[in-house]
Amino acid sequence: MRKASVNKVKLALKKELNRSMKELKAPGHPRPYYISYLFRHCETMEIWARYGALCNEKSETKRNCYADVRVGTYGYDHITKGGLSDNSTESESYELIELPVDDDEDATRFSVWRLTDAKYREAVSQYHGRKSRDVSYLDQNKALPSFQKVKGKTEDSKFKNYQIDSDYYKNFVKKASLVLKKYPEIKSSFCEFNAEVITKVYINSEGTEKTWQQVVFSLSAYMWYHTKKVNQDYTHVIHTADLDELPDLRTFKKQIEEKVAGLYDLEKSHEMTSFAGPVLLAPKPAGLFVHEVVGHRLEGNRLLSENEGRTFKDRVGQKIMHQGLSIYDDPSLKTFQKQSLVGHFPYDDEGVESQKSLLVEKGVLKDFLTTRSPIKKTRHESNGHARNHFHERPISRMGNLVIESHGGKSWDELKELLVQEIKAKKVPYGFILLEVEGGETETEAYDFQAFLGEITTAIKVYPTGREVLVRGVDFVGTPLSSLANIIAVGNDYHIDNGFCGAESGTIPVSTVSPALLLSNLELQLKSPAKVTQYALPLPWFDKKGKQRR
Repeated sequence: MRKASVNKVKLALKKELNRSMKELKAPGHPRPYYISYLFRHCETMEIWARYGALCNEKSETKRNCYADVRVGTYGYDHITKGGLSDNSTESESYELIELPVDDDEDATRFSVWRLTDAKYREAVSQYHGRKSRDVSYLDQNKALPSFQKVKGKTEDSKFKNYQIDSDYYKNFVKKASLVLKKYPEIKSSFCEFNAEVITKVYINSEGTEKTWQQVVFSLSAYMWYHTKKVNQDYTHVIHTADLDELPDLRTFKKQIEEKVAGLYDLEKSHEMTSFAGPVLLAPKPAGLFVHEVVGHRLEGNRLLSENEGRTFKDRVGQKIMHQGLSIYDDPSLKTFQKQSLVGHFPYDDEGVESQKSLLVEKGVLKDFLTTRSPIKKTRHESNGHARNHFHERPISRMGNLVIESHGGKSWDELKELLVQEIKAKKVPYGFILLEVEGGETETEAYDFQAFLGEITTAIKVYPTGREVLVRGVDFVGTPLSSLANIIAVGNDYHIDNGFCGAESGTIPVSTVSPALLLSNLELQLKSPAKVTQYALPLPWFDKKGKQRR
């Protein structure tokens, strides 16, 4: 998006904001005390191929606007429960969030007018609903202000117009996808390139104006390995904020070959059985473990909802994990060890400058990720972690979560400690978890406070040091007991760029983590997929798995 377009959009937004602040009202109902617009200009490219043939090529430009219209006062408005449930797709405003892609001022103002009016009426209804509930039900947050007042500030972050060579990536994914054609056990596969460049314009009634850019470039290879013994799908994916960091074709093809070889190794692997005992998490699974167990539970908006478990609400100043670990989230970081971080953003989605937030210092809980929704009565300051994806209210979310080790040990030392722990506990074996594909956690009060990680590569380790590959592993557990079981930390970091889904949508995040050794972690067998073999092999193979000529 060019600077001239940004200026035209900003002018249209400002005109409609000023008009709404002066004139928007309904007889007998509160007027807006605050309005903000978060405009997004989204340019995306998607190219994917299967077995050497291009299957889809799509470039798209869209615009949308998240409008926050608040009624009442900074001390008391219509937002309840930290805004976690303010994400309905049934509301009128959801249908009005899309904007025209042209820079026409009147067309843009028309769309913003419709959206603002709908958001105002929804806010008034919610405000009266809150007042009505206060008559019969205790509001635990009534003593807290509803919104932090911030002095207006104008800043523009540098951004650029990307020229992506679509022909290069069409050729790239076609050739990369051919690698998977030679394996009769790979029953489905494809390779894909994705680019997402989002230019954001933020203005509010306090006088704040911010402009910045968010970019993610991705290469992925999906493969489904299916035999009579093993049924495993896997996606090798690389996310980056720097196009130049994506691998060249030769390197990517080699990475695919290595992942396929790992799937073939599963034929000789042991099948998982339930287990609880010593487990060594490699840096990537360790990062997922901390993200799910700690990260989501330190999102400050969750403290404002009685529906949440609020595991760490009263634990500030207390030790919650191994003293060799500190955790901070710093979205202002563009890189870590010269690798780009997709969780970087200069300003959050409430227009607040992103800041480093120290969450845990040498095992002791220090703070939470916050937005402009106060989590204490006085002196609340947002640390710039409000984020959303589309129509959802921005809530506190992770950006660049860094797990820092103090006095960490090498990988070989951690493996030796694992064997010692196995012997000390007199258990038949322990585990090393090397690769992970995803995870989830439950933070709500009505459900179990638990987490899960989907492991793709796991090794059983015997007291003698012998190692055996195991398939079908997930790790599970509850947060407080699992954190208490960390007994050693590594000294090498892994950077995991990815996406995280929660109440305010799916957003890019980065996690930097060392390895972790736990004295006890529960592992379980994945739910098996009962899928029979196809009646016929792939078209270019005979029934014995040999290629047809």
